[in-house]
Amino acid sequence: MTLANFLMTYGGVVILPLAIIEGPIVSVITGVLAARGFFVWYWAFCLLACGDLIGDLIYYWIGRGGGQWLAHLGRRLGFSAEVSPELRRDLKQNAGKMWLIGKWTHSIGFVVLIGSGMLRLPLPRFVLINLLATLPKTAVLLGLGYFLGGSVPFFEDHAILTTIVLCLAGMTAMLAILRRTGRLWLRRGAP
Repeated sequence: MTLANFLMTYGGVVILPLAIIEGPIVSVITGVLAARGFFVWYWAFCLLACGDLIGDLIYYWIGRGGGQWLAHLGRRLGFSAEVSPELRRDLKQNAGKMWLIGKWTHSIGFVVLIGSGMLRLPLPRFVLINLLATLPKTAVLLGLGYFLGGSVPFFEDHAILTTIVLCLAGMTAMLAILRRTGRLWLRRGAP
């Protein structure tokens, strides 16, 4: 059973949980189905945006609650878990930019979200910026499905290339922000 068939079979009740798991793909497919009359677009939009935001909060809490375990894993992989006070300050000052980049490039967003929790960045600001980034992102993805639903095979054929391009763009933007502060987030080597 495909995702589209699953959504058509179970209806709007599964949009929210599926959007928590994989918001962008579900948003595009829901847009296609809304254009065909299976869903009312504005209700679908609300469910998709809420699901995407809930997913981001889960990643944040994974970082916040599992920070020690993740730091231990990082040390085992050869990364230093030490974050200097200066780097912590710089990351907090640039957190909003990184959240937006992570959100819009999608493929590296989970790293930014988990890192935000590990650094214990302020939750209210995290929620506000993610909401402001989620609403237009969800609208664009839902609109892509709604208006370009006939082009879904084109998007499916180029999904891997699109993910690679977005990942590279996001990593480049993040490194540019960190380089501007004169520090790197992870240092290789130190135990």
